[in-house]
Amino acid sequence: MELPENKLTDLIESSEKAKWRPVNNHNIKNFTEDDIKRITNSYSTVIGEGGFGQVYKGVLDDGTPVAVKRVKQYMRQNLTEGFGKEIIVHCQINHRNVVRLLGYCMEENAFIIVTEYVSGGSLRDLLHGSNNPISLDERLRIAVECADALGYMHSSMYQPIVHGDIKPDNILLDSKLGVKLSDFGLSRLLSLDKTQYTMYVAGSRGYMDPEYIETGRVDPKSDVYSFGVVLLELITRAKASENGFSSSLKRNFTDAIRKGKKEARKMFDTEIANDKYIRILDGIGNLASECFTKGIKERPEMKNVQERLQWLRRALHHEQAQEKVGQKSSILDIFNGNNARRKHFDRNGGLILQGTSGLSIFSQQSLEKITRNYSIVVGRGSFGCLYMGWVDDNTRVVVKRPITSQAVRDFVNSVQSACSISHKNIIRLVGCCLETAVPMFVYEFAANGSLYDVLHGNNGKCRLPLDSRLNIATGSAEALAYVHSMRLITEIVHGNITSDNILLDHNFLPKVSGSFFKSLNVESLYEVVAFDIAYVDPGYLRTGVFTAKSDVYSFGIVLLELITRKKQIHENHSLLINYMKVWKEENSGKAMFDKEIAVEEGNIVILEEMGKLAVECLREDVEERPEMVEVAERLQNLKRDWKGEGFCGSSHSEEATGSGH
Repeated sequence: MELPENKLTDLIESSEKAKWRPVNNHNIKNFTEDDIKRITNSYSTVIGEGGFGQVYKGVLDDGTPVAVKRVKQYMRQNLTEGFGKEIIVHCQINHRNVVRLLGYCMEENAFIIVTEYVSGGSLRDLLHGSNNPISLDERLRIAVECADALGYMHSSMYQPIVHGDIKPDNILLDSKLGVKLSDFGLSRLLSLDKTQYTMYVAGSRGYMDPEYIETGRVDPKSDVYSFGVVLLELITRAKASENGFSSSLKRNFTDAIRKGKKEARKMFDTEIANDKYIRILDGIGNLASECFTKGIKERPEMKNVQERLQWLRRALHHEQAQEKVGQKSSILDIFNGNNARRKHFDRNGGLILQGTSGLSIFSQQSLEKITRNYSIVVGRGSFGCLYMGWVDDNTRVVVKRPITSQAVRDFVNSVQSACSISHKNIIRLVGCCLETAVPMFVYEFAANGSLYDVLHGNNGKCRLPLDSRLNIATGSAEALAYVHSMRLITEIVHGNITSDNILLDHNFLPKVSGSFFKSLNVESLYEVVAFDIAYVDPGYLRTGVFTAKSDVYSFGIVLLELITRKKQIHENHSLLINYMKVWKEENSGKAMFDKEIAVEEGNIVILEEMGKLAVECLREDVEERPEMVEVAERLQNLKRDWKGEGFCGSSHSEEATGSGH
């Protein structure tokens, strides 16, 4: 008996069959047409209709409600291949914000798809089919969840998927407005090794990428374009498409952006456009315009879009928490303000911090218990001491006991970071203690110490295969790209990127730590952080101007350390000079590569590319250095290339193949 999966493949052209191999998912049921008639009570309840056909409500034998999409007769004749591809794509996606495929029917007179039933209608219904109020937080959550699903499809699947028809109609909502992305009729699986084009250009007017229309190129950035239009609808509550025709919404907003913020703000939905949150709305609007910019290379990756939306939502929560506790000033204002404000914080600091940042507030006595009376020292420096600790659930933490005169400034920066920054590759501030002479910090624990220890440790070098080094480089770059992307609201940088400040967890995945993120308007970085001058951008030393590109320079040094396993020494920046000398003489860095990993041709190809990227990061002309988001994307592509070629490399852990946990 022929398997249902094989019947699906038979619908695909012979030239493409190898790419469109169905996943053998036994949770997907093959229904008969009689089953479908019973489930839908002979197609009695219509809940949706489109050019493809109709959607009916049904109930499975166990009482589970389902949605049943039946393709029209003429559609079946022309698009049988499309039906097969839709099923093959959909059954491979397993994400909480994607509607779940339950089964299908493929008989002579019945091409039918059965999915979970989503009770809240579509985003189009919510935005344009009712006058119900929608808070800014709800709109941001919808955007974040949709971006999360698309980022997963683009970046986290073995074979990436382009949705191809992102619009409010295809963003379904459950009873709590949770997102369920639907309709994969135009979706395509991507090949990792070549650019793809299609003669069959299809989509929805008002949301289709102009470059896709012109060239037929299948690219995830086309989803980014469509998502940007959806973002614009979320903040304006105006339609991008009416009766199948594109409206002037995107063009009007683009023109308004060119004229200035005031003009763009006039287009925001008055229900959410109040002074308290206007900068957050500006951030969403700017991000939307980046997404639907015409140049496909200039659009951000969906993963970056999702991270930036998450940050904007956290910023919104921070503003709301400040209102809730009646604290209108920032933590920095409190410390720089008058005595009355400072006394208010001394009395109510725990309440304020928990309300604005979600940090745990530890007593001095509890820290003594956690650290067993500060008995295990895990680090020491000019900043003070680090002690091992255990919180109630036996989770290990590190307690930082500052002794420097910068303690209050460090405390301010740490709390501000905790309020606005959260990334899987940034060390997390768990809490603090306000009862000591200077504030103390409690951080998550990184089991494998610093990258410097692993690469150059005095107790013998730790084995570090290429895949682990790629994970470390990619995760660290993504953390910095995330921080730099927050310039939508305030421009911040790290300021002290070194191999000492990249910590490694139990899976050897990176956690950026060190000095906390600083505003770019500091007059002198020397006043803020005692940095390692061997990693510092020479341009900063000449001009005193520190920018995000200064972080890029420092990261370039870390990349060289990763591929050569040689130390960067302050005197004459020896590692950089030696690598550049070899690279210029041989047009290759092979002579400098760490022999432990430079043993296979495939590894050497990846190392060469990492070396080229490092050289670009270290360019003397600041403007010629790449942005950190580009660095992260290129490293992510190298990870895919390395895996795609099947290059061998053993990991510290199977979990170490990701860039976060």
